[in-house]
Amino acid sequence: MIEQDYLFRVILNLAQSLQAAQIYPDHHKRFQVPLSRLHARILRMTAVLGTLHIGIIGDQFIVDDTPYLDMDKAFPKKLLRELHDRGIEKISIRDGLTYGELKQFILFLAAGKEQPQERKWECISYGTIQTFEGSAELSGLAYTLPRNHILYGATNVLKDVLSSLIKGKGGTSVQYGRDIVANVMKGLHQDDFLISRLLRLQSHDDYTVTHSLNVCAMVLAQAMRMGIPDNTVHEIGLAAMLHDVGKEMIPQEILQKPGKISAEEFQRITEHPMNGATLLRKIDCGSELPMIVCFEHHIKYNFTGYPKVSYEGPLNIASNMTQIADVYDALRTNRPYRRSLDVETAFGIMKDGRGTEFEPTLFDNFMESLVLAESEGDGPENSLDPAQNDDVSVTSSPPTAVL
Repeated sequence: MIEQDYLFRVILNLAQSLQAAQIYPDHHKRFQVPLSRLHARILRMTAVLGTLHIGIIGDQFIVDDTPYLDMDKAFPKKLLRELHDRGIEKISIRDGLTYGELKQFILFLAAGKEQPQERKWECISYGTIQTFEGSAELSGLAYTLPRNHILYGATNVLKDVLSSLIKGKGGTSVQYGRDIVANVMKGLHQDDFLISRLLRLQSHDDYTVTHSLNVCAMVLAQAMRMGIPDNTVHEIGLAAMLHDVGKEMIPQEILQKPGKISAEEFQRITEHPMNGATLLRKIDCGSELPMIVCFEHHIKYNFTGYPKVSYEGPLNIASNMTQIADVYDALRTNRPYRRSLDVETAFGIMKDGRGTEFEPTLFDNFMESLVLAESEGDGPENSLDPAQNDDVSVTSSPPTAVL
């Protein structure tokens, strides 16, 4: 989570860069130094938040939903006047901002000769607050991966993969799925904030797709940390990515229902592991692991959960890893019936399930490999509302149930 003081310094850095642009030419060191400082701060913040929002309401700056109160300094006051004069009430900066784009934006602000709506930018949006979904809500822009990111467009491909599998088109679809897994593995090596970024791909239209990608990435991170050979890691990742394919057979009005589901709807949802495993059994996935994980990912470490099984042998390690990531992602992402939970709340809910719901050694590995890293990339804390639907049931004991 970003400290509030660090968050607010972006206002001072922005004001200093704008003033330098109005005094010095763009090749001068006294312009380049504050601009570089501003760029570095923005990159750090957008890697964590996804999108950095700076808004103006009255005579007050709002930085990522938090009022900036230190308005007695000259720099913030001058910046406020400059933005007011240009008709700008909100600036949203998305992850992937280049130094060059930031430089051109600051020079544009310094010149003040054009209306904000007359320019288009790759990672910057700005204008009046009314131009952003018609309200003063400062979190209105959905986060997307930058175009140059290795996983840009992966959700669209995965959506086609899941849809094609339901239609019985296995061969090409499985290969596309393997390509996504390979890119996730590369992304984990290249991008320290990958898990945090993926958790902010808030797709309200198709939760199963983004959820499947998130779970795949988290399971891959666990497996790679354990030193499992790459070829086996790849198979585990494919299995994790396809764990919820059975949900593609459930109507969206049930999966996206904002209120409490009925007993009949719950029964329909609990059938998705069996339905998905039955589907994958008919498809050549290269191994039986996707079918096994799909069937087992809602069976808890103590063999409660569903579907009910009679065997007493241990669950597949990939199933245990997928179950942990499945619960965590359900807690950490927005659902129709509640907002996402912050890292501390999510882990507070999950830790009571260690040794009962979750295999303890794998749970500890998950905590160490993902939670600490993801807590550094955690965005603003969200309110904790009781879960009312299929993905998470928040109770005192046992803590969670993910459908």
